[in-house]
Amino acid sequence: MNLARLRVPRLQTANRLAGLRLRLVLLFTLLSLAGLSGMAVVGIAVDAQQREQALVADLRITSGAVLSLIYREAGTLRMTGIADAIGTRATGVYVFEKRGDALGPALARPGRTTSVPLERLEPAALTSIGTRSEVAAKVLASDGTVQQLLAVAFEVENTAQPTGAVVVTVDAQSSEAAHRRLSLALIGGSVGFSLLSGLGGFLLARRSTRAVELALDQQERFLADAAHELRTPLTTIRLNAEIAVTDSRSSPNAMRTVLRSAERLTDSVETLLTRARLMAGTQPLRRQRFRLDQLVSEVVSETVQPPHTAQAALEPTVCFGDPEVLRIAVRNLVENAVRHGTSDGRPARLEVTVSPDEIAVRDHGPGLSDRDDPRERFHSGGHGTGLGLAIVDWAVQLHKGQLELANQADGGMLARIRLAPAGTPTP
Repeated sequence: MNLARLRVPRLQTANRLAGLRLRLVLLFTLLSLAGLSGMAVVGIAVDAQQREQALVADLRITSGAVLSLIYREAGTLRMTGIADAIGTRATGVYVFEKRGDALGPALARPGRTTSVPLERLEPAALTSIGTRSEVAAKVLASDGTVQQLLAVAFEVENTAQPTGAVVVTVDAQSSEAAHRRLSLALIGGSVGFSLLSGLGGFLLARRSTRAVELALDQQERFLADAAHELRTPLTTIRLNAEIAVTDSRSSPNAMRTVLRSAERLTDSVETLLTRARLMAGTQPLRRQRFRLDQLVSEVVSETVQPPHTAQAALEPTVCFGDPEVLRIAVRNLVENAVRHGTSDGRPARLEVTVSPDEIAVRDHGPGLSDRDDPRERFHSGGHGTGLGLAIVDWAVQLHKGQLELANQADGGMLARIRLAPAGTPTP
């Protein structure tokens, strides 16, 4: 069985608003990411500086103790007691003595740290001697681990030039690892919070623009329906009015056609306005209990005219809803069946049934082919006043119902409206 269900197309208004929301959310997310990333970079830099200052402060204590023990005796540099001063401290102590224009190692005690090749320490010692100031830097030990060093120049016997430099080192691996963890946490947190704020911004933007989207969507649908429904009857009225003016013999028939077109135009305008008011919320659904079988009987008697026929099986049924809105839906189904129920030039033969919470309209026409768009069958095309299958589906959805179209095995199409039970009023 070929079952066709309506899917309301997405209008240009919704697409434009969706694009605008996406651009706003993307801009908000990028700005949040830029701001949070900048703060993260600043935090990382401050943390690195503070960690280095803490290591240097500890090295400054060790270097001060070592410098207090260096003296010269009989032209020889003495460092008595340095080993006892260092003790079990986790620092390495290296003393370089200036010998002419070069430096020579006078002491190398790695302590509990991994030893550092002397050639990696000499540049810091030379810089300290040349600038007569402390030099703090990172250096790689022989096993590739990172150590923090501090080089301090010293003088003995009040010489005019520095005699050498003391270089102290300490393992910086744990500090570096903690800094990396903090950096990853700050960067990951910035990205995650930016994405979370972007999601929140999208939800807020969608909620805040929902009312505008609905209003513009209603306006666009009304204009599209009005343009479609009014064009054909107005054209018919104009053409037949011209015939009535120019051809007196055809005037009576032309005027009768004008009157029928005017009636169809009136129905279309009333239905369009009713739908627009309901969608805009200016007119609520007038829900009440009514006899659904009587409503369908009235529509069939008004719509199915000779030579077309309709066989009705209307079970007494009480329905809860808006009878005028449901009348629109039923009239569209019946008119569609009359219009497309003809076969081989024979008049349409309809079967209309009403049972509890269900309306079914069956014709014996060619039915729907696989390539047919069901919506096209409900366009008036100059022969009816229906507002299209979208209007039928809209009227049914207002009552929390369901519209189904299906080809029948022996030919023709069956249109079925399923409504919510009368005992459970829809909100």
